Amino acid sequence: MQGVSSTAELLDACVVLFGSGVHVSVDFINYLQPEGLRAAYRKKVLETHPDRAVTTGEDAARMNADFIKATMAYRTLSAVVMNGGIRPLNDAVEYGARGRRDVPEREQDREHAEKFFTGRIPGRKLLLCQFLYYSGCISWNTYIDALVWQRRRRPPVGRIARDLGLLSEKEIQAVLKQRAAQEKFGESAIRMGYLTPYKLMVLLGKQRRFQRQIGDFFVLSGILTRPQVELMAQKQLTHNNGIL
Repeated sequence: MQGVSSTAELLDACVVLFGSGVHVSVDFINYLQPEGLRAAYRKKVLETHPDRAVTTGEDAARMNADFIKATMAYRTLSAVVMNGGIRPLNDAVEYGARGRRDVPEREQDREHAEKFFTGRIPGRKLLLCQFLYYSGCISWNTYIDALVWQRRRRPPVGRIARDLGLLSEKEIQAVLKQRAAQEKFGESAIRMGYLTPYKLMVLLGKQRRFQRQIGDFFVLSGILTRPQVELMAQKQLTHNNGIL
């Protein structure tokens, strides 16, 4: 079970959704309305959704990472905004078992989140979670839940670098303190001269290998059985192999 988000986490989430050009503060969060938050999130989704990489020519992996980051920021803020703003700790609503606060949602929002894709599977290579969504096996909400679950169980780059002796604890803390808004840890470490692009590439590769398999989410959540996940993974492989 996760604790209530800190003020710093809420302010960081504001920067992700509204940009560094907006002056964010506790007052900004307390005056933020659900409609404004949803509008900012929808705009960010349009900018970062990995499906757009096909038409924009941008890196799909980077867009997917930004998309997940925006979704996590939206959930962090919506838990507070839907509950009336930042409150004292003893008046905070506890998180539910699935890691989100038990706050009311508008009926149309819940219906949209639980919609299943009914069109044709895109003619491009897909990750397993994407393939499950486009195959109609999971809803949009479950798709996002799975991505966030996997992201949160990915070991931090700094920890991997420390374990490999590439960064000291003092250097890690220096990067964290001087990291710019929305700048990734690895990007900051390169800018500050602690890592080279090649070393960062090695660290990111190890991070991907260490993270939990996304299929585990569906099995642990009771959404799919292990044989079902394996069957869909085989179908995903067949689909991807058929893409030129």
